Amino acid sequence: MRQSLSKHIIADRREQTTAATDLLLAAAALIAIQRLRGKTDWRRRIWQVAFALLAASGVLGAIVHGLRLSPATRDRLWQPLNLLLGLIIALFTTAAVSDRWGEHAGKRVLPAVSLAAPGFVWLSRRLQRGFLAFIIYELVAMIGALVIYADLARQRQLPGAGRITLGILATIAAAGIQTSSLELVIGDIPFDHNGLFHLVQLAALPLLVEGVRAS
Repeated sequence: MRQSLSKHIIADRREQTTAATDLLLAAAALIAIQRLRGKTDWRRRIWQVAFALLAASGVLGAIVHGLRLSPATRDRLWQPLNLLLGLIIALFTTAAVSDRWGEHAGKRVLPAVSLAAPGFVWLSRRLQRGFLAFIIYELVAMIGALVIYADLARQRQLPGAGRITLGILATIAAAGIQTSSLELVIGDIPFDHNGLFHLVQLAALPLLVEGVRAS
């Protein structure tokens, strides 16, 4: 059975570590959801849904990176994965708007930013380097959220805003790594830019979660 399973796992060790870190990110997202249980306010539900989508994208990413798939199957799986990533960014933006201008403003902006997610999926299919479009989309949203939470932290209007700001900075750093060709060997384990992207995201998650809990 072990030999049969190995036939389905991709041979490239960098892709294997990317798949493994995808699963670690999915597990961390599920832990984040548990950490946010208790209060049932709308804002926390937005964060929990975002982390649930992150967990789903981690599992799907592990399949895409870790298993031997036909090019056609891999291409089909990238479409829902891109949609999940786009929706995560939409929910993150909604949470930032809610924290800055209130729940009513967040509810008003949610439909608009959610519609941007399928628009991103369409754009990623049209462009030759589709994932670069997501990185730009992510950076624009993250920089906007960074400005909001940095201002809230400076004015001390929202407990936990400082930690969320640090989490956003780590996320922006991860996006920068994602667009690079950086590769590292840690111990004897090779990591390409995708695996390193996931590792930095893993460091960002606790900052975001504890910042939300504090506020």
